Amino acid sequence: MKKISLSAIVMVFIFVMILGSFTGNALAQQENLIKVGMVGVDIKTAAIIVAESYGYFDEEGVEVEFEKISNLAEGLTAVDMGKLDILPFGVIPSATFVGQGSDVVVFGGTISEGSEIITKAEDVDNYKTAEDFVGKKMGAYRMETGHMILKGYLREAGYELDKDYSLIYLDSMASIVEAIKKGELDLGFVNSGYGYIAEKSGLGIAAHVGDFVSDFPCCRQTTSRASLNNKRDALVKFEIAALRGYLTLQNDKEGSIKALTDYSGQDPEYVEAIIYGTEAYDPAMVISLDPNRKKVVEFYEVMKLNGDIDANTPYQMEDHIDTTIYLDAVNALLERDPENEILTNLLAEYAVNNE
Repeated sequence: MKKISLSAIVMVFIFVMILGSFTGNALAQQENLIKVGMVGVDIKTAAIIVAESYGYFDEEGVEVEFEKISNLAEGLTAVDMGKLDILPFGVIPSATFVGQGSDVVVFGGTISEGSEIITKAEDVDNYKTAEDFVGKKMGAYRMETGHMILKGYLREAGYELDKDYSLIYLDSMASIVEAIKKGELDLGFVNSGYGYIAEKSGLGIAAHVGDFVSDFPCCRQTTSRASLNNKRDALVKFEIAALRGYLTLQNDKEGSIKALTDYSGQDPEYVEAIIYGTEAYDPAMVISLDPNRKKVVEFYEVMKLNGDIDANTPYQMEDHIDTTIYLDAVNALLERDPENEILTNLLAEYAVNNE
């Protein structure tokens, strides 16, 4: 048998050590990389957009890549397959995927409420109670949360879909606006501040869905179980940076409007209206990064009772919500600034919403 020299053994050992070092570094880098799906130039994710604009992700030491997606189903499929780490849009796809057995996890919020009921300008005062919707043709698109909430509200009031009112699905908010103008619909559900645009085109805002059912969850931050387990530290850093974006939205209106304007290409007046509100426009969106476990579970049950999720699904939404990442992020910022009133209020709200 040919003898192997000591020097050869040493060289092999060094090579293995170097290879292991490279592999370990690559793994660490991968675990610190968060890929986020973004839809067009929608500014519902205002806290995340501001955090990126102000450099907070870099300051918190997390590498974030933003990838454009064409729709929410595509985005959550990518999350489920491990191609994206976070989808910060939609609660309907998250609940639907859970109901079908996908192991995705809601760990934070983006906005609550956010749904507007638009109609002809002369009819804006006609929708005050559940009875006012009886006999009406209502337009919606499938990934809009508010129409499902109102459908549940009407069901609890004793009214049945297709018997007492009709719900017609269209492909976009613009299509809903045109259908109302033509008299094909009595009213429609829009979000992302589209009521502002509808008013500019001559329609009116009759109400917010939140006027009938308050604090319902809209867009959530959803990840996969694998990302939750393998990238938890990076997700906490991401949430800390996003919360810093939220604080900036509260404390630096002018800078935040500029960041959102630069991102979206919209004019500053539009951004101010739908994020902060004006004398002429009351925004429906409530920016909140709180996962709001209780309301998400309630929404899942509403979807089941409405028939939008199989009522007999064995999967429970409670098993697909993680509230600790958000809590850790809030506490981390409170350690830096213990007297911060906004953060103190967020912690109190967390206890109400999640415990």
